[in-house]
Amino acid sequence: MLQRSKLIGLVGGVSWTSTLEYYKRLNEQVYLSRGGYESARLLLTSINFAEILAFQQADRSDLEAEFLLQELRRLESGGADYALICSNTTNKTIAVLRESIELPLISLPESVALEANRLGMRRIGLLGTTYTMYGNFYRECLEQHGLAVLVPEEKLGLQIHHIIYEELVKGAVLQRSAAVVDAACTELTSRGAEAVILGCTELPLLRAQMHTQCTLLDTIDIHIARALQFAFSEKNEFVKSS
Repeated sequence: MLQRSKLIGLVGGVSWTSTLEYYKRLNEQVYLSRGGYESARLLLTSINFAEILAFQQADRSDLEAEFLLQELRRLESGGADYALICSNTTNKTIAVLRESIELPLISLPESVALEANRLGMRRIGLLGTTYTMYGNFYRECLEQHGLAVLVPEEKLGLQIHHIIYEELVKGAVLQRSAAVVDAACTELTSRGAEAVILGCTELPLLRAQMHTQCTLLDTIDIHIARALQFAFSEKNEFVKSS
């Protein structure tokens, strides 16, 4: 008899382009690891990205968390065993959300920190939106796990932010933008970064066009690997700090 996996809840639409990658990679990884006709058991709520963006631009994390909580309750009522918010930036609300709902949440920054530790890294570059690169929530999580964090200088960081919001979330994947991210990776590794986190779930869309030789930490791959670790665990418990 087939082992029935736990039901993974996804908060997607942040953006739809990266949510497609989550859906595709989750199913690919289940098939590759288990074979046959197996695929991932998923429950997806996909939001309107414009609503989340408005909260972010207004610096209203409280309203963003309230909005996300409604979506997580939909997943919980639908029978999800645990959930992932398919966005690095939007994971800044996860501490508040964990206090407000029983549904276990797998934090993306925590998952990345654990993977970097597993790989023996100590000094790491971070790319993403300006909220992720220059805000506190991602850096603090990484530093709590013993990692020193490097970010690009502000002009280059603003270029990457623009690429994410004006191109990648709209489905535009351009060679010239991949070259900008390559340049950021080169700059960070020249300052001692052992690897660079693609700390926005849209940035992995550029990987096929990138030429950097540095080690990249793809946050979608890391997040879904952790999700599947729990999906097929025989234990019913889920540690909320995971």
